[in-house]
Amino acid sequence: MDIDKPRSRSAPPFSVHHFGLGWEIREDGFEVEDLRMDPADLDEFSSVEVFRNMQSRSMYWVDQDKILKLFSYLIDVSVIVANMELAGTKIPVPRVLRYGQSGNCSYILMERIPHPNLAVAMEHWGMNSMPWQWTQAVDYVVRELAKLGLSHNDLVPRNVLVDGHGIISAIVDWDPCTQHSRGGEYARMITEPRLDPSWWDFGERDWYYIFLRYASDRTGEEIMIGCSERNPKLGLQWPLVKSKASHLVSPPITDPRNQSFSVRSTARSTRRGSNGFLSSST
Repeated sequence: MDIDKPRSRSAPPFSVHHFGLGWEIREDGFEVEDLRMDPADLDEFSSVEVFRNMQSRSMYWVDQDKILKLFSYLIDVSVIVANMELAGTKIPVPRVLRYGQSGNCSYILMERIPHPNLAVAMEHWGMNSMPWQWTQAVDYVVRELAKLGLSHNDLVPRNVLVDGHGIISAIVDWDPCTQHSRGGEYARMITEPRLDPSWWDFGERDWYYIFLRYASDRTGEEIMIGCSERNPKLGLQWPLVKSKASHLVSPPITDPRNQSFSVRSTARSTRRGSNGFLSSST
């Protein structure tokens, strides 16, 4: 099969060529098909508005108090949810309301935390350095996650939400979370492409030593630093469907929030039209 044939986000990789760094993104940066849900799964909501449409996922505001994230159907969202709930036993995370598969994608519907991220808050408050109180708080977060056997893998100021008093209200963006032993968060932070300052959040480099402090294998981190930038270990690691390597806890089989199209659409098939989808371009 021609490995250069255009492939949409909803299509499976055609060969091992597509399983390198950024396997979910076509090399030309152009996707031929949007991620989209069956609108029958969104009938109960009054508004669904796109606010971020990236190549690997799309994100929507839902009724102003929820966030909907769409992924390739190859992504095992039950792993993401299980990791979020395990992390939530120690630190604040958004509450997951529903997840599963619909249309041509996987999805997670969660509560929206109405607070700015740390990078925005620091700019708003005119701060020119990372306060030690927040660095201490992040040290606590990384330490507690390590005790649980988790590595967030993208813990930067934009993924830390704070309230009006500067108290951390939630840690977000759990998509690349993995087992702590597989994380390599320190190596990922200090290597390409984060050597490019345009990738930095203000003050994030003040946290890098924390990731090394709680690394499960410092020697392994040093080896990863010497790897080629194309090494998959240096990229964000997405849990694939049927791949249980990222599981620390088994996702609840009878979880009522797991409402995939195979469950929800069957009951509605007699009353909805065919070929109707919510598209990320709407």
